[in-house]
Amino acid sequence: MQRPAEVVAAVDRTALGALLAAEWRRDPLTGAANRRSWDEEMDRELARARRTGDPLTVALIDMDHFKTYNDTQGHAAGDVLLRDIVTAIRAELRTGDVIARWGGEEFALALPGCDLQQAQTIASRLLRVVPSGQTASIGLTQAQTQDTPRALIERADRALYTAKDGGRNQVKAFQTPPPATPPTAPGTPEFVPRQA
Repeated sequence: MQRPAEVVAAVDRTALGALLAAEWRRDPLTGAANRRSWDEEMDRELARARRTGDPLTVALIDMDHFKTYNDTQGHAAGDVLLRDIVTAIRAELRTGDVIARWGGEEFALALPGCDLQQAQTIASRLLRVVPSGQTASIGLTQAQTQDTPRALIERADRALYTAKDGGRNQVKAFQTPPPATPPTAPGTPEFVPRQA
């Protein structure tokens, strides 16, 4: 039989293990998921989207002119801004959405069950909640069946830079072109369904 002190020590170790596991998955500055956690989430979300056929949209958010803000306001103020933007974004997201710190002043969002049009509505709301009078640019892309997490991020990144190049403080979506229809040979009649 365990003595009370041994039980307390075992509970403390279990609680510490859970705390360390949670910290291992979070960005220490902002509390958003870190890249390691993001990679795991994306693998799960892509697998779920393939299995269910539900849409999945990914967004990249980048603070506009963050270096200038840091240089003029100081790095401590920049850290506060990064924490504040994560708090503001979380308040706009749905249960099950994921925000991760992608790097520096850039964040990634996974929006499961959300198509591109719905994601554009969410992203437009996010532009309105950027704190401290600052702005952000957002790039979006919707997952396709064959996508990898890397392909999604690359497309969202291209859309993000389209937003940046287009003047910042806006949302741009990467539109995947529809699959090409194979050409019919000349003289080949098109299929016409038989009428009953």
